[in-house]
Amino acid sequence: MIPRGLSLLQAPPFSVVARFYVSSALFGLLGVILGFLTLRGEPFNLPVLVHVFTLGFMASVMIGSLFQMLPVVVGAVIEDPLPKAQITHIALTVGVPLLLVGFLSGQSPALIGGMLLVAGGIYFVLWVMLRRLLPQESHTPTARGMKFAVVLFGAGILFGVLMILVLAGVLNLDYALLLRVHLHLLLFGWIALLIASVAFQVIEMFFVTPPYPKRYAEGFPLLLTLLTGLVLIADSYLTRILLSLFLLSFALLTVDRLRRRRRKIPDPLINLWYMGMGLLTAAMLLYPFTGLRYELFLLFLFLFGSFAHSVIMAMLYRIIPFLVWFHLSNEGVTPAPTMHEVIKPRWIWLSYRLHAVSVTSFLISFFLENSFLWSATLAFYGLSFGLLFVNVLKGILTYFRRSYPPCASLQR
Repeated sequence: MIPRGLSLLQAPPFSVVARFYVSSALFGLLGVILGFLTLRGEPFNLPVLVHVFTLGFMASVMIGSLFQMLPVVVGAVIEDPLPKAQITHIALTVGVPLLLVGFLSGQSPALIGGMLLVAGGIYFVLWVMLRRLLPQESHTPTARGMKFAVVLFGAGILFGVLMILVLAGVLNLDYALLLRVHLHLLLFGWIALLIASVAFQVIEMFFVTPPYPKRYAEGFPLLLTLLTGLVLIADSYLTRILLSLFLLSFALLTVDRLRRRRRKIPDPLINLWYMGMGLLTAAMLLYPFTGLRYELFLLFLFLFGSFAHSVIMAMLYRIIPFLVWFHLSNEGVTPAPTMHEVIKPRWIWLSYRLHAVSVTSFLISFFLENSFLWSATLAFYGLSFGLLFVNVLKGILTYFRRSYPPCASLQR
């Protein structure tokens, strides 16, 4: 049975999405390794740790998901998606590590080379998507939100490019101003907006909940964009509080939807959504005060990033089993594995618990500043991302082992 609101006739080949999901988990593991290097005496490098998770982990998942959701949810069909996905995937998997090397070494050629690959790959895929997305009528809040999010993602990347050129000595611009705009566009205009836009569709569909208020969901993309712009134009406690309250309303509404779901059975994915909304709430309560101390800014980044991390895990563990079942069923493979057979619930529960322990351990370590606790925290994160990688890979291999005929599955 196909969930209401989906049209899977134009779904892309399975491998289009799978490649992004596998590399995202590997980037998460790379981030843990870089964290261990910091503990071994290497200087702390915030841009490295931020970009390995935002560009490597989050952007990979989100771009892969958009390849799937644009034709299925919005009706924006991307013709011949496989080579287009390959171009962007190669650009990210090569460009992100090169960019990290540039941040670590301070060498301009690595910075510029990594920037050109990453920005080139992202702008290519945004151009491909916007050509199909913009002409589509926004019949749903999800479609409207995706349009805003993709455009703001491109704008945020542009300011990141300008920052790299300043660091490389090519341009002489106000770096602090560029950083402020870059962060706000990507954190709120891309990550928060895309997650909310997807939630308007999948929370009701996957968990059988009441829908979000119609006017709220329809106005969300424009209001979040305007509030983000207001903070950038007139940064003050008042404008930051308004932005915080707006995103807090999304977190509270999401929790309310989930609490009113019809199926009251324990579900690790529900727990991940609850956890994500709790972390978003904490981040937005802290956000107005991030200018007071650098430590508050770091804590805000962690809380906000962990909110996105939690929701991304919940989505991965729902999307991969569904896609395996759907594609195998569509190919006539009988019996196609059920979603619980693709990734067993006990492994998803373990993944959720490891993620929860990792986040909790980080918060304890942040306030106690103990080297042993930091090592334990990174070990938990390593286990968490390692298990995520194994589960994602297991689901993907299930498809390729069962796909028929074998030669066709390799082409997909």
